[in-house]
Amino acid sequence: SPKERALDLLRDPHASIDWDRAYILCASNNFNEGIAALYEQRADVAALLDLYIEHDDVYNIRKLLGDHGEKHPDLYIKALHYFARNPQHGDNRQLLTECLETIEKCNIMSPLRVLQALGGSENSGVTLGMVRGYIMRQIEAKTTRIRDNEKVIESYTKEYQTHHEQMEDLKSKPVVFQSTKCTSCMAPLDLPSVHFLCKHSYHQRCLGDVADSCPKCQVQNQMLEDRRRRQEVTAKRHDLFSEKLQTANDGFDEIAEWFSKSPFTFVKLVDQ
Repeated sequence: SPKERALDLLRDPHASIDWDRAYILCASNNFNEGIAALYEQRADVAALLDLYIEHDDVYNIRKLLGDHGEKHPDLYIKALHYFARNPQHGDNRQLLTECLETIEKCNIMSPLRVLQALGGSENSGVTLGMVRGYIMRQIEAKTTRIRDNEKVIESYTKEYQTHHEQMEDLKSKPVVFQSTKCTSCMAPLDLPSVHFLCKHSYHQRCLGDVADSCPKCQVQNQMLEDRRRRQEVTAKRHDLFSEKLQTANDGFDEIAEWFSKSPFTFVKLVDQ
């Protein structure tokens, strides 16, 4: 048929077509399939969704969201606005449920942004019952996450207290070295010997030229030192932090993680 031949021509990537003239011809003849083909040729998924929404084309809305929704989260915002205006239209209620499940599964946007999209208009017809399942799942997930974070905080607090007590003991109390064997050769210790605060002891001859740090703890100490240096470098990379914040699904998480690295520890005050 003429329409099928026109569609084949519009979808041909090698065809030389005046896009504006083709669009005017399609629009003047209500040839929506042709308009969709032109948008597909330009990969304009936002305009394509607007076209489907304008004509209540639920099938193609679902297909477009499935194909491009993860890469273009703004499509879901437009779709949610559409569902809010037309909650009872056709299969919109089922499609709304599918969209919410996909948004939740792929973590496309925050729950607050979802609720703002659904209820941000006076014409919104979405009821609490339509999104009750989604809201309950989000509350349960956040509650579980809070509990897990509280356990981690408690663990870190105990670890910090233990290390703090050890540091205070090292500052104010004498250290008793009770090791009787060399950590390196395991032979009985004799003079001259070297004792480290990590409670490892060595013959001086076993240490050789390396006598400023414990050989057994050297790898771990080096890892901690490298981590400290990376934190110092990261603390100065405000551009990197800003970039991560712009692309983060949860900006608060990104800010909390950045503060957990003590960025201001390395800030030097300079008198002007």
